[in-house]
Amino acid sequence: MKVAQKNSTNTTKGRNFIYPKKPSGKLYTYRKWVSYVLLLFLFACPFVKLNGEQLVLLNFIERKFVFFGLIFTPQDFYLFALAMLIFIIFIVCFTVVLGRLWCGWACPQTIFMEMVFRRIEYWIEGDANQQKKLDAQEWNNEKVFKKGTKHFLFLLISFSSPIPFWPI
Repeated sequence: MKVAQKNSTNTTKGRNFIYPKKPSGKLYTYRKWVSYVLLLFLFACPFVKLNGEQLVLLNFIERKFVFFGLIFTPQDFYLFALAMLIFIIFIVCFTVVLGRLWCGWACPQTIFMEMVFRRIEYWIEGDANQQKKLDAQEWNNEKVFKKGTKHFLFLLISFSSPIPFWPI
């Protein structure tokens, strides 16, 4: 007796890649602007001063943690732990009630993936059909240039993103 295998059509080739279609529409435009505001907040946050301190600062070397102008030291760790537990409970409750809103519009991973990295991918390699054609073709100068440029920009963004969060 033979057992049917899932995805048996492409077992010799190996991995099946997914090429997302380039989104468009009114809701996507709103989502794009919400993402821009959240990214601006993320990168402006270390430069905003409140009570003479950065808005958010995690300085492990000097054992100084600042949240919204309040300074926490290692002696205050129990307050920090309690605040983090409350924050985690809030996130879980918020996700249960409005999970699609969080995951689709406000989650940092989604914002970076869909509004930064995916847009670079569309800019360099084109939409889903163009990406399929590029991946199917043999390695040549065009493919090496496009893939190399894309991955260079990905690495550049990945390594430069945390720079604003270094202690000032």
